[in-house]
Amino acid sequence: MLRINSQCLTPALALRTDMDQLIADVFGPPHDAVPTMGGRRGHPAVDVWEENDDYFVALDIPGLSESDVKITALGRELTLEGAPAEAEENETEQADTLREKAAATEVTYFHRERNAPAFQRVIRFPFEIDVEHVAGHLEAGVLTIRIPKAASAKPRKIEIQAC
Repeated sequence: MLRINSQCLTPALALRTDMDQLIADVFGPPHDAVPTMGGRRGHPAVDVWEENDDYFVALDIPGLSESDVKITALGRELTLEGAPAEAEENETEQADTLREKAAATEVTYFHRERNAPAFQRVIRFPFEIDVEHVAGHLEAGVLTIRIPKAASAKPRKIEIQAC
């Protein structure tokens, strides 16, 4: 049996801690990072890409309407928040109503994923964004957002003058 002395791992653990801190300093805390693909419970799947002078975000939000989603932009961050209209009502009353309906119709779920919980996603871009011109479009349950880069983030040609 191979035994590893835990003291041997101390430098590696210290290095990992230092690297995690370095990444957090450069890219922000983990909850502010560009989201992973596929999302997780309460976090819809998100695609983020860049085309020319714009960033784009596509977010799967089936069952939600334009009024159920709030988009805010500040600096380098885009915040997406959403909740179905029913989530704003008293949740305990909804749970009781659902239980009563299930009892009356004797519905038994074997697997259930179609609930639409409230969510919040924060996407941090590498450069400043033009918050005045962010625009979203919802079609077939997919919210697509166009985020123009700020003028300071775009390359600028510098003219060279001869003396």
